[in-house]
Amino acid sequence: MSEKEISLILRIEGGTANEGLLDIYDAAKTIFGLARSLNLVTHSFANDEEVRKRNQSADGANAFIHSSKKGCFEEQVDIHFDAKVVDKIGKSVIANVFWDYTAWAWSYAIGNQYDPTTPQVKKIAKANEFFIYDIANALETPMAELHKSIVRDKNVTIFLHRPRIGDIVTLNSESLDYVTTREEQIETEYIVGNVTRFNVLSDFGRLFSDEENQVMSFQLKDDDPRIRGLAVKSMQEHTKGESGKLHFKVSKIVNARGYVKRYIVYDILEM
Repeated sequence: MSEKEISLILRIEGGTANEGLLDIYDAAKTIFGLARSLNLVTHSFANDEEVRKRNQSADGANAFIHSSKKGCFEEQVDIHFDAKVVDKIGKSVIANVFWDYTAWAWSYAIGNQYDPTTPQVKKIAKANEFFIYDIANALETPMAELHKSIVRDKNVTIFLHRPRIGDIVTLNSESLDYVTTREEQIETEYIVGNVTRFNVLSDFGRLFSDEENQVMSFQLKDDDPRIRGLAVKSMQEHTKGESGKLHFKVSKIVNARGYVKRYIVYDILEM
């Protein structure tokens, strides 16, 4: 049994970052956002896709940050995985799998499509199709914090860099708009749609919205057996090739550009 260390670099370019300087508040928020984003993904990676809603340290791994380098704004982080995690994933492949897993989660969190490349992550995506939406939602707040220097200067770009490989994820003004989520809209409205996927354990699912003319993520507001039953019924009818159309009482979660990211479902009524 042996431990494994994986290194990554957060690099910031543009504005004062080119001189190795950042506003102290922006720098603090950036590091805090990095810590939360990495711990969330690392814990999930090491613990069978468990998504923590509160950002404690990761079980099975520890992350350490190096002192800043002079003349640029780069932060190196080393993640030490416990022997148990290394043995479970495989020492020879754990680095590739972790980077694939991280790129997948972070990309979805900023609104970018990403198809896993390693067999292990492909298997996770196939076995638990709701996981990526669940972790992307959990990453929303820490990702917003990670963008803090871009909030001040839209010319700033942040890179998640894999040593000896290259940049894996890029954060910029467009990703900032995606993760900058307005508060849930107070007003509710009824939409027509049908459930395409639903997880009865998390009350999280996907529905086709006739209003948006696309599949949207949703989560039930309350633990109500009647509403959950109707969601399951709609999904089952859809699977059989029937319409499964229902009225959904929803509020919308939108980002800074007004894009509807997901629905909060308050009630479901049969048509």
